Amino acid sequence: MPAAPDSFDLREIGIVDNHCHQVERVQGHRDVETWRRYFTESEDSGPGNHLVVESAYYQRLLRAMAEYYDVEEDESAVLAARAAFSTPELVQRLFADASISGVVVDLGYPSPEMSLAGDEFVAATNTDYGGLLRLELLFQQRVSELATLKEVQEKIRDDVKDLRGAGFVGLKSIVGYRTGLEIERWSIDEVASSFADARREVQGTGSVRLGHKPLLDSLLHLALEQATHDELPVQFHVGYGDHDVDLRTASPLLLRSLMEDPAYAALPIVLLHGCWPYFREGAFLASIYPRVFLDISFGIPFLGALELSNITQAVLGTAPFGKIMYSSDGARVPEIFWLSAYDGRRILSSVLGEMVGEGDLGASKVLSVAEQILATNAQRLYGLGSIR
Repeated sequence: MPAAPDSFDLREIGIVDNHCHQVERVQGHRDVETWRRYFTESEDSGPGNHLVVESAYYQRLLRAMAEYYDVEEDESAVLAARAAFSTPELVQRLFADASISGVVVDLGYPSPEMSLAGDEFVAATNTDYGGLLRLELLFQQRVSELATLKEVQEKIRDDVKDLRGAGFVGLKSIVGYRTGLEIERWSIDEVASSFADARREVQGTGSVRLGHKPLLDSLLHLALEQATHDELPVQFHVGYGDHDVDLRTASPLLLRSLMEDPAYAALPIVLLHGCWPYFREGAFLASIYPRVFLDISFGIPFLGALELSNITQAVLGTAPFGKIMYSSDGARVPEIFWLSAYDGRRILSSVLGEMVGEGDLGASKVLSVAEQILATNAQRLYGLGSIR
């Protein structure tokens, strides 16, 4: 793919992806309808999946893939070309082409049995690799296994001790999917009652989806206390996500009580997805709280390039450069990681060029700022690569 059409060439900066997921082990997709479902959060995409096909993101992806594989701009032709490679070969080619040098991976999705193992992924990509522990999956497992609230609390305290020693570089919370981002403190009786409700769900169905707010909030506080002690970054899903997320309870502003809690003064908090559609609110929070960071996700949400440019302009115009990190939120298929890297460099280069034109930034500072956002901020925060 061509370099960014402006005076700042960022291709030499190896990208560190602050927020992504595992790649599925099976990549030989041939069915167009199944392929399209990777690029929408809708569960009602229609018989022809026009919600996907008519999106700016998918059109951009299809053109980029057709160019890369040197085939006609046709879904069947693109899928046939990529199916000629094994999964490790496909991942290796795309990551090398996009110059992705590091990844911070939420190990909670997709499931391990569906995914390339970490060592296989590193062998294919030659990346610096850091794993994140997804808290809600851990909580659900412990609530399903253990019969008393005390046992659950003690086990979780033990689970989150010395996570760095276990190979993790941070934690990830999807409480925004479950009960919303206003994480509260509850009485012992309220938590006990909520735990009883969760256990009844386990007994009735064999598992639990933690939509029990007093219990979930209290378990999060347990984990956050340990993370604060260890100064371990905690990522929060914010805004855009699965079809069932309630955007009314997914604004980053709801996390302000957590950010202002003296108990969490040393806790690094990372707001994901650029908080879209709340990206201005997220940039504001990163500008006033010393330990709050913001990523700009160039892959998911599945957005048009103009909207990605709007987000990048707003974030860079508000938040300190040292608080902003690139991400793709790539998951399941390697093309999301790949296209995001190209989009991220191109859009960031264009926005930085505009900032130079407006006097917000000196031309001599552009490459340094770009390297911070694309790589070194994440390396420092998570302890990846040569920066520890």
